[in-house]
Order: sequence, then C-alpha cells, then structure tokens
Amino acid sequence: MNPVMKTVKQLLYEAPFISRTTRGALALLPLGILLLGGVSANAACGLTGTALKNPIRLPVLAQAGNGLDQDLDHAYGHSVVGLWHVVYTAGGSTFNESLDQWHSDGTEFENAWLPPDTGNICFGVWKEAAPRTVHLHHVGWLFTPGSTPPTASGTFTLDEINTVSSDGKSYSGTFTFKTYDITGAPTGVEVTGTIAATRITVD
Repeated sequence: MNPVMKTVKQLLYEAPFISRTTRGALALLPLGILLLGGVSANAACGLTGTALKNPIRLPVLAQAGNGLDQDLDHAYGHSVVGLWHVVYTAGGSTFNESLDQWHSDGTEFENAWLPPDTGNICFGVWKEAAPRTVHLHHVGWLFTPGSTPPTASGTFTLDEINTVSSDGKSYSGTFTFKTYDITGAPTGVEVTGTIAATRITVD
C-alpha cells in the first residue's frame, strides 16, 4: 500500500475520536484529501477540521428578512453585495462554514468557522458572470499543524460560481478548492462541492 494512503487509513480508522459513521465522510473531506497531498490540514478558510454533518444554526438568521421583502429588494435587489451565512458541502458533509461579506467594489472578506490562531480570515475578488451570477476567486494560507507560532506551509485557492435567488435572500453555487506548496506549485489536492448561503440583514 502507498505509505501516504496507509497513513491516511490509520488516521481515519484508528483515531479514537472518529466514529464509524463519520469515517467514510471524513475520507472525502479535506482532512483526508490534504493528507493525501502532503499538505497541512489547518487551512485558513479551507476546512472546519471537524466532520459536521450539519452546519451551525445561527439565531440571527431566523429574524433576517421578516416582513422586509420590499426593503431587501430596495437595498440589495439581486446583488450579492452584503453579509451572508455560507455553508460549503462536499462528500455529503460540511466542508466549511463562514460569515462572508461581499463589497460593491468587487472585493470579498470571509470569516471562517476556524480557530483564529490557525488563520480564519480570507479575502477574495469577484465579478459578475451573468445576471444575478458572480464568479469569486478567493485566496488564503495553509499552516503546519501544531507549529508554535503557526507557520505557513502553502496556500490555497477557492473558486466559486454563485447565483443570487430572485428574492435576494439567498444564493447557491459550486466551489473548487485547490492547494499549493510554499513554492507555489500545485499539490494535486482538489475538492469540489456545493454552496448554500443565506443573507443576514439588520432586522
């Protein structure tokens, strides 16, 4: 057996904190994939590090848009500009989750559900690809697990195609996540999946 594959198998099946029901999903998540590529599993904005089947529920979303359909349309229309709760799914499990802010100048700022000391803030640029549809190119750092202080070991890119719903309250799309070593060379790691986002409003 390939030694890398053997290591991954040992991590996924011998670790006491991983249940049998999540092992298959973990193999599809970035943790296993990044290990296959020999890259750190602590990717800023790139993965949660846990095999959550379902995303976190935010109480603020229950209030978002209540009776404010006209205000939403007036303030945002069909634009992606604004603040969103975003859930990334790959292999049937949550790949990442974030609070994502899109700006009218074509830049984007994301706060991922990761420990801050591993690098949970990332940035991107976007452009309109079609009516209500945008293309995002997002970049961030990879870190060496357990290093003190955290040491960058490479980078990643996250490319998305998202379409805002007709009511402006949500968007959905697809993503491709790739990693690179410290020389900028591709590692061969690639994760694809789907995106579901809900707009966060003032009221």
